Amino acid sequence: MFGRLFLSDARAVVQQNIWTLLREKARGAANVMVNQFMEAERTEWLGLGPYQRGKDRRGLRNGYYERNLDTKYGPLKLRVPRTRCSGFRSLVFDAYVRRQQELNRSILRWVARGMSTREIIRSVREEFRAAVSPTTVSNVIGRLDGEIRAFHTRSLEHGYRYLWLDGKHWYTSRPRKRRGRGKKRKRVLLVAWGMRADGAEELVDFRVAPGETEEDWTAFLTDLEARGVKPRKTFRGQSLEMIATDGHAAIEAAKLMVYPKVPHQRCIFHKIRNIAQHLRERTNRKAILRDATRVHRALRTRQEALRRLDEWSAEWAESEPEAVRAFRQDFEWTLVYLNAPSKHRRRLRTTNPAERVMRELARKIKEVGIFPSDVSWERTTYLTWLKLKTGGYAPTIAKHPARLFTQRS
Repeated sequence: MFGRLFLSDARAVVQQNIWTLLREKARGAANVMVNQFMEAERTEWLGLGPYQRGKDRRGLRNGYYERNLDTKYGPLKLRVPRTRCSGFRSLVFDAYVRRQQELNRSILRWVARGMSTREIIRSVREEFRAAVSPTTVSNVIGRLDGEIRAFHTRSLEHGYRYLWLDGKHWYTSRPRKRRGRGKKRKRVLLVAWGMRADGAEELVDFRVAPGETEEDWTAFLTDLEARGVKPRKTFRGQSLEMIATDGHAAIEAAKLMVYPKVPHQRCIFHKIRNIAQHLRERTNRKAILRDATRVHRALRTRQEALRRLDEWSAEWAESEPEAVRAFRQDFEWTLVYLNAPSKHRRRLRTTNPAERVMRELARKIKEVGIFPSDVSWERTTYLTWLKLKTGGYAPTIAKHPARLFTQRS
């Protein structure tokens, strides 16, 4: 037994030494190749090699200056070529940049996991063999927060034809004066997903709220309406034609307050799932839900839906009267999508479009556990949306974040 444990420990040490050596070799090779590439860049720019003369020379060599660059291979020590009176600048990295974009993306990926500044610094040191200060991490996060503020305040005058509303319940920590996290508290992420006039779908906005009350949803929808999501067609944008929800009473009340004349589609999936709460016999669950799903399958007209509903009710009214009553109640609200063009009906009859972000966010929640703060949950949500939109954590960090989301009509 002790022999096997000794061999296991020895194997782990050998593997660690081998991979550490390979990492150092890769870093050394990357250092040499980058320096050689920059030297070739200077030669191509000037048009002549060292000690060569000619009429087409664009400038003179002016030695080197040293600088460090943190990369995914580890810190590189570069000899950056200089020229005299020629305007040469290497394409290997941007001016004044001390970190490769891969490192910045990794920092944002760790921010999306809800990691603290101290944990991010430790991860950078372990993965990149680079040292970053708390100020550096705070600057990256601060620039991300500026982009999030620009996202929340951008103009929505181009408008949306359809809007899907949904909420996600989870926990964040209470703020504390001392270090560490406070007790957890329940919070709700309010999400609005929209379809534009050209058929493209996108995240309209989101907000971490204390609860899913009528006041919370009213404030959220009022902000969308003020920024351009109008129930009537404006000079630049598209009018809002329909809102789809899961049937939550607070959302319905807020919708009546802000958008009283906009048709309201109740999610078919949530309506059918609600039947299970009113069953007498659990053995009927699979069959009754299957038959209820067939009521909405490949519908074309409202009359056809009502005919199928009557047939379903006649079959289950005797054995499951409460379930039948719950399904028939406000059934008309699940048929509003039939008024939309046929190509959009499948998307409108449920809140699945908004669930796309929710599913991806649920994976992040499993990694994070309890978010350190409400702001941390907002950062994770925004980075999750960027990952869905661009395929990676690559926010457009700009000097003027408010210009990032301006759109022409």
